[in-house]
Amino acid sequence: MAYLSKQKIGKGTYYYLVENIPVGKGKRKQIREYIGNEKPSESKLQILISEFEKKTEKEIIKLHGHHYLTNEEIKEIDQINSQFWRRYKNENSTVQEQFDENFVMAFVYNTNSIEGSTLSPKEVELLLSENIAPNKPLEDVLEAKAAQKTLKFAKEYNGEFTQEFIQQIHEMYFKDTKPRIAGKYKTHQNLVRGSHFETTPPHLVITDMKNYHKEHQQQKNELHPLELAAWAHWKLVRIHPFQDGNGRTARIIMNYILHSNGYAMIDIKTKEKQQYFNALEKCHYNNNGKALAIRLVRRFKKQYQNALAEDGESR
Repeated sequence: MAYLSKQKIGKGTYYYLVENIPVGKGKRKQIREYIGNEKPSESKLQILISEFEKKTEKEIIKLHGHHYLTNEEIKEIDQINSQFWRRYKNENSTVQEQFDENFVMAFVYNTNSIEGSTLSPKEVELLLSENIAPNKPLEDVLEAKAAQKTLKFAKEYNGEFTQEFIQQIHEMYFKDTKPRIAGKYKTHQNLVRGSHFETTPPHLVITDMKNYHKEHQQQKNELHPLELAAWAHWKLVRIHPFQDGNGRTARIIMNYILHSNGYAMIDIKTKEKQQYFNALEKCHYNNNGKALAIRLVRRFKKQYQNALAEDGESR
């Protein structure tokens, strides 16, 4: 984070904005910008810092590609993940299965609720565990079942990360409720809900998805898995390749990347959807996935810090 620095040279006092960028293990590069010989007011300082951080973001990307998290954040995430899996593997199969089922039910409820599903958590639980369908819109019921099936498919998938895989995810999720568009790239311009940014025009979707795949190939060996999951989620939403269902597809892809890299999957809560949407909007504005990565770090910590610990549970 940028901060104000004062330097005295002779009789003069000079003010700078400074940010220390991590460039390797224990190493940092300092970026400074001179802002004058008078200390700015607090309101002016905040404006200057905001503008300065946008400039340094470009420098960070130049140095690291899409590195969004600090070494400390990555270390903490890795520690929480290792502790969780150690506890998980020490549990008996009944506890493991129950934990997995609870995650699936929570994920299905939240990912569909974010998009307007009317099913309650209890209705989702009865539907998925006992096949008892509620008296709710058929589309909501079918998409809850489809979400369960699609998440399972993504967890078990061991092929290459390709355009075809992403289309397969979308088709599996929406073939029963949106058969005309399931698995097919869009033919009409669409929007990111609540966003001021335009998505990829239909005639450029194939090109952008090819570039998406190429960039994923470049970044997968350089990024932390949570950073990669955030980037892949944000970028897919920004392209919006399908006519509908892009958010739910992106959340499945996010968890596929985490799971395939040995990380516990994340359930983005519907009660936190405004913060989630705000993070995505900030990603669009800054043209990188940092804001979503930071949001996912918070959710991961809250979800897994005490999961399966004595007197602890996933929240």
